[in-house]
Amino acid sequence: MLPILDKFFATTDTILHKTTFGHIKLCNDSHDLNCKFSDNSYKPCSVFFYAGNGKHEYVDEELLKNVLTDYNNHPDNQLIIDTIIEDYVQAPFLECLEKIFQSGVPPEKITIITSYNPANAFTHRFLRDIEVNYMGIKTNQDKFDKVTVVSYNGFSSSYMLDHNDLEPPEIKARELKKHFSLLQKNSRFIRKIVHAYFMHKNYNNKSYYAWHNVGAYPDWGPKESQACDFFNIPYDPELYKTPILFDDIYAVKEWEIPDTLWSTSAVAVVVETNSPRESADSLYTDFHHHKDHYFLTEKTYKNFWYGVPFIHLGMPFMDEMLQAQGYKTFRHLFDVEQRKVWKNTDGMHNDFALIDCIANMSLDELSDLLNNKEVLAVCMHNRKMLTRLLPLKNLVIDLDK
Repeated sequence: MLPILDKFFATTDTILHKTTFGHIKLCNDSHDLNCKFSDNSYKPCSVFFYAGNGKHEYVDEELLKNVLTDYNNHPDNQLIIDTIIEDYVQAPFLECLEKIFQSGVPPEKITIITSYNPANAFTHRFLRDIEVNYMGIKTNQDKFDKVTVVSYNGFSSSYMLDHNDLEPPEIKARELKKHFSLLQKNSRFIRKIVHAYFMHKNYNNKSYYAWHNVGAYPDWGPKESQACDFFNIPYDPELYKTPILFDDIYAVKEWEIPDTLWSTSAVAVVVETNSPRESADSLYTDFHHHKDHYFLTEKTYKNFWYGVPFIHLGMPFMDEMLQAQGYKTFRHLFDVEQRKVWKNTDGMHNDFALIDCIANMSLDELSDLLNNKEVLAVCMHNRKMLTRLLPLKNLVIDLDK
């Protein structure tokens, strides 16, 4: 039984059900997690602390003092630092971690929970010299290396808790009116290239489609031009950066799929990203640098909940990652030749060939393919897998060792 201090320590505006502490507390009884919450830190327990991910998300000194006070109340207490809302950390997080070291907490008593996969890649990217020095943080590297890092696909639990009071729609045959649904807000590099391809091929007209061109990277320049040239996409930055809105998309919760989309679009298109693939140059690197790296968000999990077929673009081995977790995928349903993936560009070539294949099918053909009982059973399986919250159960087992 995992003993946990029943206090929610977190940076300002952090939502309980989007943290690991919240997941365990809110699902402990319903999913038989077998954790014991207590307000007594004078007995051995795990102290959970959400330390933030943002560039300007600094931990209040009083908050840190309270965390350390409870941690120091027993020599066997463990400090669990949560970061799962994003797959990265920034300088404020590392500064906070350094303060924790300076207070006397042994690094062996610290566990960082991240949604970055795999865990050793998080350590290499964010806790080793290259990233720490890049952020300008002077640290004791030996202590950083002794911190335990655990990967946890926490968005699965966050999504289920966000929809806890909602009844999922019935999974049944659908009357298809569009080939794709693809609603994109933040203009990450991979998403930009997918957007350019859809616009070049006029596939936006075969889709429920949105493109906001907002976020950290709204500009289009030489890197985007190079990628478009590589994939024989005419470079038209004025066209590509022009926002496209689907209905009143700004009023739609990102974690929901509008009724029209899930009920009448053939395939949901998902373009997940992760921190190492934010670099435009990563598109041209050998696949093995990023094969096991992934970050799953609500963009993936909402398709399981709504029970719709989906495809992932931009991450060549995402289907294998999902299958390893027990989910089933849909790419194999389409008869399209796939090249061997040696570089990430090969994966993108395969993605575009798949999109072409689907776009060239009639809606009747897609209806026959996707409305059969075998595909509907796969959609039901994926929903069941999501509701089981296996990542959360496995995390509790890892923390209780």
